[in-house]
Amino acid sequence: MKKLTLLCLVPLFAFSGNLPELLGLAEQNKHVEASRYNLEAAKEQEYAMKSGYMPSLSLGANQTYNQQENMFTPEKSRTGAATLSFILYDGGKREAMFDQQQALVKAATFSLSSVQNNVSLNVIYYYYNYISTLASKESTLQKMEQLEAERYRLEKFLSVGSATADEIQKIISTIEQTKVDLLTLDNTLNNISNTLEYLTGKAVSVEAGSTITLKEGKVEDATRFDILALEQSVQSARAEAQAAKAPHLPTIKLEDTYSRFKYDYSNPAWESDNNHQNTVQLSMQWKIFDFGSTSASAEAAQKNYLSKSSDLAYEKHKAKASFKSAQNSYETALAKIEAAKARLTASEMTYELVKKKFQQGIVNNVTYLDALSDKFNARSQLQTALNEVEYQKAVLLYEMGKEIKGAIQ
Repeated sequence: MKKLTLLCLVPLFAFSGNLPELLGLAEQNKHVEASRYNLEAAKEQEYAMKSGYMPSLSLGANQTYNQQENMFTPEKSRTGAATLSFILYDGGKREAMFDQQQALVKAATFSLSSVQNNVSLNVIYYYYNYISTLASKESTLQKMEQLEAERYRLEKFLSVGSATADEIQKIISTIEQTKVDLLTLDNTLNNISNTLEYLTGKAVSVEAGSTITLKEGKVEDATRFDILALEQSVQSARAEAQAAKAPHLPTIKLEDTYSRFKYDYSNPAWESDNNHQNTVQLSMQWKIFDFGSTSASAEAAQKNYLSKSSDLAYEKHKAKASFKSAQNSYETALAKIEAAKARLTASEMTYELVKKKFQQGIVNNVTYLDALSDKFNARSQLQTALNEVEYQKAVLLYEMGKEIKGAIQ
């Protein structure tokens, strides 16, 4: 039976890992990868936006043929030009767009951290759930061993008339139910393993022994990464609203164009030695009427900013309540450990006493089986309580906006 126990506890998976290794794998999954691409795209967009407002250099050339020649239009001409242009002022749109892109990069950065923390929290949940279920299975296997031993003992007593058939049948019934319990636990373990495979991208098994270090913080210091991302999203919307007002003001542009040209006249009298020109131009464009299009766009952007601000305020209140709930759950989980320890001590003492009385025929097998079940259930409950505390630590870290992965030991 001991060999059977060991075999049942060996998962049939190729990759074996502890919690840090599982988290490392999970951070490479497609969901996290998508968030990384979003961050890279935001950075490229920021660079493109800033580069677009830098002085630009344009080159141009043309070849012209005219049917009728005069002193102003030669028969053939060739022109090449280089233009350097720079927007001096555009109503504040440039500064607003810079602020918007910077906020979008920060939002994408916090979103990536939030996704990573969410994935880590999910992996930790299933990791400790797996360990708790495995502990239940081990406890159930030990219970099975004792039931089989008791069945063997009673069968001996039955052969000499010291036990009744109904006592053995009760043991057999409990053994069969325990087999069903083992199958149920195996199914749970398989389901958890499938979920971990989905989260990590690999078929994995779980190695127990990892713990989480928690340094508790204050409620006012608790800011999750997703809330930080929302704050930056609000800043982006605010900058967008400011940029939408820019068309109400003029745009001033400075251009310097250097041209070289060659005129081919059929009439030599119209030839000229002038073959180049440099032109500096300061221009202004101001839209003074557009049937309210600019005002409507600005108002829409402002409403969008107010909407996101309201969402942020709601999520902040929700996050604060969630943090308090996580604190309460953590304290409750700690209390469960003490209760589980007390129950285990009591159940073990009760079992030893009932076992002796049962073997002496003082109590019936129903009382004995209840005491046996209670003992192994208490063991499983203690392990579950210990694992729940570790998971609640991870929840608190998540609610405080801390990187969960860095707290794993």
